[in-house]
Amino acid sequence: MKNKSYYGPYFWLCLIAFIVPIFVAYKAFDKVSPTTKPVPHPDASGVDHALWDYLLKSYVENGLIDYEGMKRDYLFKTYLQQLGSANIEALETDDEKLALYCNAYNAFVINGVITHQIKQTVQEISAEDPFMFFSLKEHVFGNQTLSLNELEHRTIRPKFKEPRVHVGLVCAAKSCPVIRPEAFDGSRVREQLEDQAILFANNPAHVRFNEEENAIYLNAILDWYSKDWDATGGYLPWIKKRVKNPSLAKQIERAATKEVEVKFSAYDWALNTQGKSASYVGGKTAAGSGSIPNE
Repeated sequence: MKNKSYYGPYFWLCLIAFIVPIFVAYKAFDKVSPTTKPVPHPDASGVDHALWDYLLKSYVENGLIDYEGMKRDYLFKTYLQQLGSANIEALETDDEKLALYCNAYNAFVINGVITHQIKQTVQEISAEDPFMFFSLKEHVFGNQTLSLNELEHRTIRPKFKEPRVHVGLVCAAKSCPVIRPEAFDGSRVREQLEDQAILFANNPAHVRFNEEENAIYLNAILDWYSKDWDATGGYLPWIKKRVKNPSLAKQIERAATKEVEVKFSAYDWALNTQGKSASYVGGKTAAGSGSIPNE
């Protein structure tokens, strides 16, 4: 009886000491773990952007993508299948269609990286054509097989005439605007693109003033697609409107009157991966948010 009374409490004390840390760790992990995987509920087009939203929240951090994680998640394949059979015209508003197109483009870029086992840069696919990645007709969307070029240059840009798509479409390069860690939603896609534009304008990687050179350095996207900003008065006023630093805004204003030189930063085509990818600025530079302008 003496042994029983001694080992009984000792056993339960050890058990509690073992369980409590596990429970605490579980609760802590539960708070930071990704959103619970959604059950697909497609919209009128047959596509459920909640799947894409979950995937982006799960595999994007600080604008960098966990391509291996995305590859392993069966929901990514489910989402691609939905895009393949999407009934785009079933959507009632242009904003719903714009959100669908932007989500599709970014999903197809990621799938292209995965399919071609890109490690360093999308330009590694072909030495002869550094931008072959964007011209390959391999993406099934709305029961059609398209290239990324066709989706961007023959549909998104001419149909919507919305320059902010250039900060929403992501070409898998580090010099691209960062991929948004949530799906574009038809009910607020313009608001989301505006938020992307503000982030872009206030990121020194895309907009900065070099005092020694008396020059504004801008992301080359603004040069490659400059005509897309004509309706807004040009990309300089467009940026100035969104820059939060009064001093930088003043220099942009001076650039508009040619008191400050405008230069465009070298484009880094290194893969925007959470893994390692060395800076890659070689090859042609006549490309934009995804590919060769106006192709």
